[in-house]
Amino acid sequence: MPKEILDAAKNGELVLFCGAGISTENKSVLPFSFYKEIQEELEITDNTLSFSKLMQIYCDLPNGRRKLLKMIKNRFEYIHSFPELERAATKFHRELAELYFIKTIITTNWDTYFEECCAATPITTPADYIFWDENERCVLKIHGSINNIGSIVATEDDYTKCTESLEKGVIGATLKTILARRTVVFIGFSFGDEDFSQIMAYLQAELKEIMPHIYIVTIDEHLNSKLSYKNSTYILTDGTYFLHQLKLEMLERKLIENCDTLPIIEGVNSTINDLHKKVSHIDIHMYPSVIYCLAYQDGVIHAFERFIQLYNTGNYNIPGIMSSSARAYDDIKQKCTDSKNYWDEAYYEGYLNGLILIASCEKDRDIIKEFPYTYLPNAKCILDSYDTFFKELDRVTRKADKYHKYAKLIVDELKEPNMVVHHPPY
Repeated sequence: MPKEILDAAKNGELVLFCGAGISTENKSVLPFSFYKEIQEELEITDNTLSFSKLMQIYCDLPNGRRKLLKMIKNRFEYIHSFPELERAATKFHRELAELYFIKTIITTNWDTYFEECCAATPITTPADYIFWDENERCVLKIHGSINNIGSIVATEDDYTKCTESLEKGVIGATLKTILARRTVVFIGFSFGDEDFSQIMAYLQAELKEIMPHIYIVTIDEHLNSKLSYKNSTYILTDGTYFLHQLKLEMLERKLIENCDTLPIIEGVNSTINDLHKKVSHIDIHMYPSVIYCLAYQDGVIHAFERFIQLYNTGNYNIPGIMSSSARAYDDIKQKCTDSKNYWDEAYYEGYLNGLILIASCEKDRDIIKEFPYTYLPNAKCILDSYDTFFKELDRVTRKADKYHKYAKLIVDELKEPNMVVHHPPY
């Protein structure tokens, strides 16, 4: 792994420029390319036609543009309908998701996998620039998006308009700034790739003598000898493997963490949800203090669900991020304790414990066995099973201390039978 790439990753200066080879046009997804699909539709055997020329021929037919866009949409929908195919099409994107230090992605691809798998904000048109934020992950879609049909660049006419737009517009200006100042890795392109050829020609014309050194990750052994631009380093490997190796380098330097945590938390979340359902069947009017356990479990579940929901942002892989969040929630919990708000205190105790488990479980699997799945603020023993919890719940109910009285005030306002008490995530 080149030192410049590692340094750029560490400093948040690494940019990926991605082509079709990392997505739906990878041969591991479908045995036939979109180019081949259109070729057969037109009954053309000439393989020397460029992609844009072939698309232009198709679009010049009656209703050709409409039919082409429909075929593009159908291809994505077909891949989506088979999870096996979609997993193959998105393995690069899922590997990228954890790499929080990669905030800027540029792509010629029309799919929405960077948005869905990496939580990247799409910048497709100048109007989208209101959402551009260098501190958040963004994907600059210079050839449009399937979510904005009118933006798709496919034909010769489209390519001409796209080049003119890049030369004069804000997207082109941003592109030039990124490439002049950042370390850029091109991935998913091959020799003969029209997108790559046009991009390189455009950049050399625009940046001239300030054109930076670039890195090209490719499985095309001939790209190095055929490309006229020599200020480059070739890394002969698969794009997903390249990202995985980059992640391993960052792990070794302790610049990324929690990379094995997601499946652990998904499993524990399933366990506590099952237990939560069981606890929710306890009669709150007979055992008012059960609301503390319900609130506590809501807190744990919300911590887990937020982690799962936002994992693809990469933000949970930032070293120290969990400790920082835990300190903030500990302060909130303490305020609830000081104000004798025992209901909210139970919730934030659960949320805090959830964060602690997320931060610790990858390094210490035993913590899962010791994790408190149930809670009572006045328990006198370790609640290591449902039976132990219920016995302790019965004891504190008969004792009728301040926690019991506080819970009873809440429960007495709930007149409907069989109501379940729930604490929302705020």
